[in-house]
Amino acid sequence: MTDITETEIDKNKRKNAIKASRTMLLMQWPAYTVLGLIGIILPLIGVVYETALICTILLITGGTQAVILLKYGINPGFAWRFCVMIITFIAFGLIQTNALSEYFSLGQILGGFLAGTGGYIVIEGRYSFSSRHIEQVVYCGYFAGVLGLMLFTGWPDLEWWTPVLALSLYLLALGYTARVFVYKEKKEPKK
Repeated sequence: MTDITETEIDKNKRKNAIKASRTMLLMQWPAYTVLGLIGIILPLIGVVYETALICTILLITGGTQAVILLKYGINPGFAWRFCVMIITFIAFGLIQTNALSEYFSLGQILGGFLAGTGGYIVIEGRYSFSSRHIEQVVYCGYFAGVLGLMLFTGWPDLEWWTPVLALSLYLLALGYTARVFVYKEKKEPKK
């Protein structure tokens, strides 16, 4: 009797985790796409204080992650998402307070954030949802890792290559990935 109950509980947990992931992606898609576009368009329109824009984007990103965690509670994947949310808020705090400016530049802190979250995305895409054919998620994680390494090393040294642009490109890729994943889910036949 307990084996059946545990199996049903595991199935329910997995079903809730998939539902939370899908809802998270539904929320991320428009939010990250809009944030990415804002990060690209605002600097083109006029002079923008880079630190303030990055902090605003990170704060909204962390807030979005927090809302999702609060809404769906402790389900499989909670610890991973909680860690990413905490890392987002830590990156926000470090950039906002300029706490490590003696050791790391804004680009290096943001680069570390992007590389770390990119690693998380790759791991989640390859292992947590490997049966769901979401190679786009893995590609997005690699893209974030490359952007992060580029920022951290300061390469390329071009006037237009800024931390805001890198973060915006990452958010656009994440928004696109969320959109692709949501539509793949709808097209897959239910078993």
